[in-house]
Amino acid sequence: MMSVQEQFGGKSSWLLRGKYVAYFFSWVAFVGLTFYLLTRLRLNMLLLIEVFDVNRWARSAVHNFSFVLLGLLGLSMVIIVENYLRTAVTQNLLLRRTTIALGSTLILLAASLALYRLLFYLLTT
Repeated sequence: MMSVQEQFGGKSSWLLRGKYVAYFFSWVAFVGLTFYLLTRLRLNMLLLIEVFDVNRWARSAVHNFSFVLLGLLGLSMVIIVENYLRTAVTQNLLLRRTTIALGSTLILLAASLALYRLLFYLLTT
């Protein structure tokens, strides 16, 4: 059985543990941002329904079905990014991949907030 130092080329085991702690916190931050993004997308969907004046029965169906689809989308995003970040630890790419994952989520969140303001403006005028 190989030790941690032999397995990772003589690097300190504390350095490796620190990388895994950083990976864990970046993954938790991504999960939180993803959850907030999906709640914002749900609000955007409700405003879109109001802007297009969808009838009552279709509104309920779209709202309930979008909840399921957004949940599946969020779960798949979290699983894919977890693997993406976990494999980055051993390849010394954790900072780059964390920046990509969190940055893309922040860009989507900013776009969602801008769309919400636009839809709210269209609804009130």
